[in-house]
Amino acid sequence: MDIGKPFSFVFEDENWLQKLLIGGLITLGGILFSWTVIGALVAFGLIYGYMVEVVRNVRRGHPKPLPEWDAWGDKTIKGLKLMAIQLIWALPMILVVAPSAIITSLTENTRVGEAFAILSLCFSCLATLYGIFLVLVIPAITIRFAETEEFSSGLNVRDILAFTREHIGDVIIATILVFAVQIIAAIVGAILCGVGLLFTTFWAYLVQGHLYGQIGLKRGGQAVGETAVGETAITAGAVGETRSHRYDLLPEDIMPGVGELVDDLEANAQSAVEEIEDLGDALDDVSKE
Repeated sequence: MDIGKPFSFVFEDENWLQKLLIGGLITLGGILFSWTVIGALVAFGLIYGYMVEVVRNVRRGHPKPLPEWDAWGDKTIKGLKLMAIQLIWALPMILVVAPSAIITSLTENTRVGEAFAILSLCFSCLATLYGIFLVLVIPAITIRFAETEEFSSGLNVRDILAFTREHIGDVIIATILVFAVQIIAAIVGAILCGVGLLFTTFWAYLVQGHLYGQIGLKRGGQAVGETAVGETAITAGAVGETRSHRYDLLPEDIMPGVGELVDDLEANAQSAVEEIEDLGDALDDVSKE
């Protein structure tokens, strides 16, 4: 993995300043309209969608992977899909943290309160462990979704776990670097009177996308059957070589009932995505005008 490239690739694009400014202004819009919820979702969905395209371009081997600011509706849909996928993966942690918070609020200086405190501590430990697990699978979730842009690909538990296990070294390095760049972005943004934080935050997303794209490139270039216009498809390791993986690990082996839960959540989320696509079409019409 090229550790330095994610930090510098943005500035290699001839229009990097314009693209960075647009990203920063969209971030500002998401903050200003956060009280509407929908405004924040659309803005950060657009940012997430832009990051997804960075992952895809790096994975395809583009020399200048910074995307153009076009097709805003399409980018927003991609980003909202990825956000929904990550939320579904985070649900177990949310379900563990919620009882812990309730128990803590009911705790008093009594023996019963002490028992509640111990129970709350157990919930907190479980949430911490799952949080670590979630941080490690986020790269695989993002990469798999960027490969196909299909909602179900980000919820394929056995593939996500197998991918993470296969690339665990790169995943750990990328995760550490993502945390580091977020700290750097916060410090630099604060030095620039706070306003710079809007642009450094967006830059941090781009660094994250490039890191994930590099891991995806190691997986084997473009997804099966995926060919970019005017490009030669990259296969796994060499031209003409095709690799397929089968994994015996099933979702229900990790957590009983998780398969049914994911299916239900995916069905509900898919209906929401259809509504989001209608919104994306409207955004495309506005951007064309």
